[in-house]
Amino acid sequence: MAQKITLNIANQNFTVNADTPEMESLMRFAAEDINKMLMRYDERYPNKPLLEKVIFVLLTQAVSRLQAQMKYNDVSNENDKLLGELSAYLKDIETNR
Repeated sequence: MAQKITLNIANQNFTVNADTPEMESLMRFAAEDINKMLMRYDERYPNKPLLEKVIFVLLTQAVSRLQAQMKYNDVSNENDKLLGELSAYLKDIETNR
């Protein structure tokens, strides 16, 4: 059952629905992570508008997600290759019995 939760991001409250306790936890962790990144940008660029800092956070998060996806794809491809090699090896063992 969905539960309404309130997240504070950049000193603004947002009410969102969390479908599961796990989703609620992920949303709260994400909001905390975003706020930490915004604080770091605030320290580095105190005169920049909030919108620019939010855009940098979004860009950083998107790049991280894309890097993770690329790593996942590499691991998945390597896994498929190894499974193919293992299958061929086992088939060869069966054939040569």
